[in-house]
Amino acid sequence: MNKPLIQVDNVSVSFQVKDHIVDAVKNVSFNVYEGDIFGIIGSSGAGKSTLVRTLNRLASPTSGQIYVNDTNIASLSGKSLQHFRFNVGMIFQNFNLASSKTVYENIAFVLKAAGKRGAVVKERTTELLNLVGLSDKAFAYPTELSGGQKQRVGIARALANDAKILLCDEATSALDPQTTAAILELLKQLNREFKLTIVLITHEIDVIKKICNRVAVMSQGEIVELNNTFDLFASPKKDFTQSFLDIDKNTDLPEKIKNSVKGKLVRLRYINENATEPVLYQSAKQANVAFNILHGFIEYFNDQALGNLVVELIGNNQNINELIQSLKNHDVIVEDIY
Repeated sequence: MNKPLIQVDNVSVSFQVKDHIVDAVKNVSFNVYEGDIFGIIGSSGAGKSTLVRTLNRLASPTSGQIYVNDTNIASLSGKSLQHFRFNVGMIFQNFNLASSKTVYENIAFVLKAAGKRGAVVKERTTELLNLVGLSDKAFAYPTELSGGQKQRVGIARALANDAKILLCDEATSALDPQTTAAILELLKQLNREFKLTIVLITHEIDVIKKICNRVAVMSQGEIVELNNTFDLFASPKKDFTQSFLDIDKNTDLPEKIKNSVKGKLVRLRYINENATEPVLYQSAKQANVAFNILHGFIEYFNDQALGNLVVELIGNNQNINELIQSLKNHDVIVEDIY
C-alpha cells in the first residue's frame, strides 16, 4: 500500500472543564491515504470532532503525533502553519459563512487572505462557483440561500487555495435527505476528479454507506474498530460496532410474525456474488428443506453487494443443519433468531 497522506500516531487530547479533566481522545492511531474518503462515525461525545480538528491544528494533541505529507504538523508555526491550512480545507455543520458578504465575497476573502489579488481572485472565484453549481448565486447573501447552497459555498471556500485534503465536521447533519444526497454526490465528484482526500465526521450511518471507502468507529474517545466500509457492515467484529451500526435493524420482524413462525428462524447475510445468486434455493433443494422468506434486501457499496434475508426453514433438524452448513460453505453468514 502507498505511504499514508495523513498518519495519526497514538494521539490523545485532554482538556479541563471546570473542576475536572476530560479525555476527549484516547490513544488513537490510523492512516488516511491519498484519494480516500475516510469516515469517522460515533455518537455525540465520542470525540470525533475533537479528533478531526487536530488534523489541521485547530486543536492540539496532548500526546502523540500527526504527520501530513511526512511533516509533523506540531512543528509548524507562523507562515508555515498558515500555508499548511490552505492545503487542508474544512467545512462545518453550521456553514460558518460571513452573513454580511455575498457568496462571491465569502469565497474571494479566502483567496485574498492567501495573498492573491485582482484577476487571479476573480478567475478562481468564478471557477469555484461553477464547480459547485452556484454561478447564478454569486451576488446573493447567505440568508438568501438554502442549507445545501450554503454548504456548497463552504466547500468552494474550503477548496479555494487548491486544498488537497477536505475535513468535513458533520457537514450534512443540518440538511434534509435529498440535499444530503446532492452534497455527497458533489464530494464524490471532487474526490474522483481531483483526487481530493476527504476525512468525514458523522453520526449518520447512511452517509458512511453512501460515500466512504474506509471507516473508523469511535466510542468514548477511542477507535473501537477500523475497516473498509463494506467489510465493516458485512461482518463487524466488535460488539459495540454491531450494536451501534444496528446492522440487522432493517430485518427485524414484528412480534406477531415471529410468533406465527413454526420452523427455524434465521438471518442470512450474503456477500458479493452470493447476494445475486440462487444459493439458498439450490442449497435448500439439495438438503430437502422448504423455506419461507419473511424479509430481505440488498445494499450496494459501490460495486460490492451485501444481501440480508430473514428466512423460516421448514424440515427435520438434520436436513436444516445440512442446509445451514451448505450456506456457510458458500460464505453466507447465518445467525439463529430462534
